[in-house]
Amino acid sequence: MVVLGAVAERGPIRIGNGPLNVLMNAAQSAQDWGSQPAGFALPLINSGGAVAVVDGVRLVGGTRFPAPRLLRLGVLTNAVCGGAWPARSAGKGFVLEHCGGRYAGPLIGHAFGRDPARVFFGFPAAAEVAAPRPGGCWVMTNVVLRYHVGIRHYTATAPYQLAICRGGPKITNAALNAAMSAS
Repeated sequence: MVVLGAVAERGPIRIGNGPLNVLMNAAQSAQDWGSQPAGFALPLINSGGAVAVVDGVRLVGGTRFPAPRLLRLGVLTNAVCGGAWPARSAGKGFVLEHCGGRYAGPLIGHAFGRDPARVFFGFPAAAEVAAPRPGGCWVMTNVVLRYHVGIRHYTATAPYQLAICRGGPKITNAALNAAMSAS
């Protein structure tokens, strides 16, 4: 009965990642970050033909280090930069430093169609998270993306190994190794 209620309320729930996914194929880290929030890219790929609307994002830790604390999410208009960096907060939104582009609104509720011109880098979305505590790190191993295509709802889990530290190379290397080992 509970399953029928969920289907009636949200539409059919599909098994598998579905057509929308976060594409990040490299482990990355930053040390001596400081106390400012960290911004990083979430390159989204829609491999389907229909529009996918983002409903939620969760950043997963899974190591002895804490997971990042999400502050906000946004969509950018430029995808010429690859990798996690350099996204930074700019007023109400984000910009990709040295890449141009402008803020295009919040990620939650944004609709992504298939765009062959951006297939390599994906649609540029960004996340802003709190800085790690002094002398510590946070580690992310996966991004969980909830979205829907029409009445079908999906949950996609994508590997994304990222470590941000407010310390030197020793703790940064330990955090990055933990991220790569957990995935």
